[in-house]
Amino acid sequence: MGKARKGGGLLPSDKQEQTARTISLGAHLRKLLQDPSEAAAIFWGGGAIAALSVLPLGNWPRASLLALVGIAGLCTISCGIRVIARDRLPRWTMHLDAGLATVVGGVMSVVGVTNNVNFAVLFVWVALFAALYFRPIGVLGHLAGIGIAYGLVLTLGPTVPNPVAAWLSIVGTVSMATLVMVAVMSLLRSSAQLDPLTGIANRRHWDERIEAERERSKRTGQALSVAMIDVDDFKAVNDRDGHDAGDRVLEELADAWTAAIRGGGDFLARLGGDEFGLLAPGSDGSGIQSLAERLVDVLPPGLAVSIGFGTWDGSESASQLMRRADQSMYRTKLRYRHGDMRHHA
Repeated sequence: MGKARKGGGLLPSDKQEQTARTISLGAHLRKLLQDPSEAAAIFWGGGAIAALSVLPLGNWPRASLLALVGIAGLCTISCGIRVIARDRLPRWTMHLDAGLATVVGGVMSVVGVTNNVNFAVLFVWVALFAALYFRPIGVLGHLAGIGIAYGLVLTLGPTVPNPVAAWLSIVGTVSMATLVMVAVMSLLRSSAQLDPLTGIANRRHWDERIEAERERSKRTGQALSVAMIDVDDFKAVNDRDGHDAGDRVLEELADAWTAAIRGGGDFLARLGGDEFGLLAPGSDGSGIQSLAERLVDVLPPGLAVSIGFGTWDGSESASQLMRRADQSMYRTKLRYRHGDMRHHA
């Protein structure tokens, strides 16, 4: 016997299952956004379905029928390549997918005219794919390619009524859809990289940035240093004044430190709780300590922090560099407890 539902509501187990499904869907969508190869496979599969789905519609000329079957086969092969190769292919090959898809969309647009099927709307999917995964210059390049391809379709293909209006309609729709997608993706990426409380970079953004700076230092040979910063006795602030007061302290710290760091490549992030990280490209050991002193100078009254430093040795990983700075910070905290105020304020 199942448990009765009161007032048509969900039982706890139902809510848990629904929550689990929502979380699973969200995780899959995030994975899809991070995996252009999987997205390309899905788009190619959709192209094959689009080509095959119209075959039963009306009487297609033999040439058009063969073209649709050939396009469906090409899309299926491309889908299979992406499924098998996944992320083993260089990322730049995604531009080949988008370029080939533009050509396929042009051919299908020509074929569709013979049976009054508007395949030109498929250009929208090419533009959306470009907006999802390419830089702005790449997106503009593919938009231009779509405009040229559809212009050739209308110029060299079967005659359509008012080709200028048709071109403006499709290219205008594609451009607006791309603009909206670029804006949405920019907002999502920005939100995903910011700590919601303090407005500075979060741990995810920190991990990406420190790895990028380490690679840059490897190429250029310039110094790279980090400082790990921990607010002392922060739990006491929460226990004494409440979590809202603790949140305000963290916001004040982030605001003061953001104003204090150099405007160049210095990078401040909240790594979690009351722990912050400062990344200083171009700074050696003495440089990062001088920069940390500037942070100490702007501390709100009554606050103390422990700071540890690490300068990249030219071979260690980003996590190893952070671990050294973390260990330095904890040694500073232990010395402070024994009355030594070095690297502590």
